[in-house]
Amino acid sequence: MRILHVGWGFTPWRGGGLIAYAEQLMAAQAAAGHDVSYFCAGRRVPLLRRPRVHRWRRDGVRVHEILNCPVPHGGDTGTRVPDIELGEPRSERIFEQTLARVRPQLVHVHELAGLPSSLIDIAKDRGMPVVMTLQDYYLLCPTIKLYDHLGQVCHRREPGADCRVCCRDGAVDTSHHETQTLGAALVQLGERHPAARERYWRHVAPRVARLPGAPAVARERKAPPAPPVPVGIAPPAEVYDRRRHLNVARLGRVDALLAMSHRVAEIYTELGVPADRIRTLHLTLRHLGRLSPRSLAAAPAPVLFAAMNGASSRQKGAEVVIDAVRRLEVAGYGGRYRLRLLGGVDDRYRAELEAVPSVELGGVFGQSELDELLDDVDVGIVPSVWEEAYGYVGVEFLAKGIPVLGNAIGGIPDYARPGVTGWLNERCDGEGLAERMAHVVDHPDEVLALHRGIVARRAELLKPLSRHVAELDEVYAAIAAGPRTS
Repeated sequence: MRILHVGWGFTPWRGGGLIAYAEQLMAAQAAAGHDVSYFCAGRRVPLLRRPRVHRWRRDGVRVHEILNCPVPHGGDTGTRVPDIELGEPRSERIFEQTLARVRPQLVHVHELAGLPSSLIDIAKDRGMPVVMTLQDYYLLCPTIKLYDHLGQVCHRREPGADCRVCCRDGAVDTSHHETQTLGAALVQLGERHPAARERYWRHVAPRVARLPGAPAVARERKAPPAPPVPVGIAPPAEVYDRRRHLNVARLGRVDALLAMSHRVAEIYTELGVPADRIRTLHLTLRHLGRLSPRSLAAAPAPVLFAAMNGASSRQKGAEVVIDAVRRLEVAGYGGRYRLRLLGGVDDRYRAELEAVPSVELGGVFGQSELDELLDDVDVGIVPSVWEEAYGYVGVEFLAKGIPVLGNAIGGIPDYARPGVTGWLNERCDGEGLAERMAHVVDHPDEVLALHRGIVARRAELLKPLSRHVAELDEVYAAIAAGPRTS
């Protein structure tokens, strides 16, 4: 089958589970005999006056990358130009040309960050079947996470007034994409010329320190303060409401929306997307199968808990973690547990966490280090307070035979099943996490029993990428054989 995937960038220009999944899926489909192409917005190149398509190949996939696409993507900060996310003629024209060139039998959208959602209409108006994976809430929420400026989950049907506040620091143009482009180029340059690697990074560290692939020499340097955000340019609430309503209508035209968790499917349905277009399909990543289950022969004492990026931001659970640590120390559990915080740590709590003997800050890590870093962990914590779409981190714990203590929100309950694979913090706050951690410390035999059950169910809990490719083949075939949606 000729498949055209649609998404945002590529590695190492960007990182994260979403692009890792998309790239691994495309490569696996190409290896299985499909004719695979990828259309994406990507790099911003200095001195290039207008957008153009750059074609290249990777892992058997033909890539059609729009250089200098005019649609900005501000990530968690959102956008102050939401209209351009709905329609942009230059990128639409390049997409039409790509459709004519590739002649796909099916279009599979992974995300429309940096691209207008009008691409759905263009494909559907040409009678093409369209599949879309729902791995976050971008088309519903300009800041992606449905988590508002008040620190609350946002399920508003008319969110415009709050979107204006949430997007007050949002993107107004694509200048920051140039920084991403520089960072990716330096990663590749450093790999080719290791002797000069540190000199390259020291020179540009303040601009690219937080980009994927940046070495420690760059991350150790503080970025300069952000320039003041211009005021008075936020569009009216009605414009953000229009973004939501038009995107919901466009999602309703997609033949199959594949939600990566049951909660994602529920949220899209609750916010207006037709339920008959949505099905839940857990996604996977290749490295999960390469993680070796740890050895645990007896109930652990003290219990070693670990979180991966669980203290990196408010949304990821930093406030939940620090509150739980405070409560455990007051309750006399210091010395009876250990907590390893891998990945980023919110600067507001770093000093306090460093002062707690039970807490260890493990720092940033690479995927290749994960197997060793988790080899002595007894319980994994997933403390997110946003509607985490799924969270591969929880499945990574399970791949190591580690029970999961997760907040009962988003897709986390899909794999953190009480009595089977772990425990749930129903309250999703620090008090609830402290109570659950204390229970585990007081009943370490539960850790051993859950560990043994997880290892025994490994084949059930971990989905190989080959099986997922076969699942998608069935979805594609059913859509191709069925009636076209309008």
